[in-house]
Amino acid sequence: MNLPNIPIPIEPAVWKWYESAVGKGEAIIVDTYWQTETGGFLCSTVPGLKPMKPGSAGPGVPGIHPIIFDENGKPVDKPGIAGNICIQNPWPGMFQTIWGDRDRFVETYFGKYNTKPNSKDWRDWPYLTGDAATMSEDGYYRILGRIDDVINVSGHRLGTKEIESAALLVEEVAEAAVVPVSHEIKGKEPDLYIALKPGIKATDELAKKISDKICDQIGKIAKPRKVWLVPDMPKTRSGKIMRRVLGAISNTGDVGNVMTLANPEIVEEIRKMVQD
Repeated sequence: MNLPNIPIPIEPAVWKWYESAVGKGEAIIVDTYWQTETGGFLCSTVPGLKPMKPGSAGPGVPGIHPIIFDENGKPVDKPGIAGNICIQNPWPGMFQTIWGDRDRFVETYFGKYNTKPNSKDWRDWPYLTGDAATMSEDGYYRILGRIDDVINVSGHRLGTKEIESAALLVEEVAEAAVVPVSHEIKGKEPDLYIALKPGIKATDELAKKISDKICDQIGKIAKPRKVWLVPDMPKTRSGKIMRRVLGAISNTGDVGNVMTLANPEIVEEIRKMVQD
């Protein structure tokens, strides 16, 4: 399955900072969730009608009816439980096909949760966004990232952005990145990389404080295998954290060509910290 769009969920801490530092407490921050394929917003708050909520994309916009399914095709009806967010109904702006490959279009975006392949009833063909999400009691959706970014720990699905958001609640933390690490029994475990704010010293006590915060916010099932306090994150020249590189380090794999990064020297420094 190849679903190329990569949503970047806004961290609650970043939302609050922007609202305070940039918006001076008066800015209306609209966190929209959409994809190129959808031709428009899927979830959003509407200023004046729906209240803003840090870290949440809001409810489905008028005419869009999201639903969250588990891997077995059953609707997830409990608040806060992660699953695959889909759209139950067609809408005018959605794309119609993949050029020259109609079968791939159907299989990739509609096939996963269809139980009646010969049906022409749109209700049998929910649109798979390829993203993981949770829904709160008020009907607001929080996008956790791509399905591939969800870590399955002993049957519990944990969004990497969910863990990173919890880590950023610790005031000493500047940046956080989570990668999955293979585990014989659990399947996967999260490894957490942390870059601290300037002037903050890396200590075992601080690493424990961050790990405890994640357990408090999400649960002990989300406890990182290890909290790595690194001097900096490997980044592209545009500032994007290269989680692929961190994942390769945690799993003792090949980091690939890193010379195009803004700070390639940091990769070897982190590798020695983790693997030596």
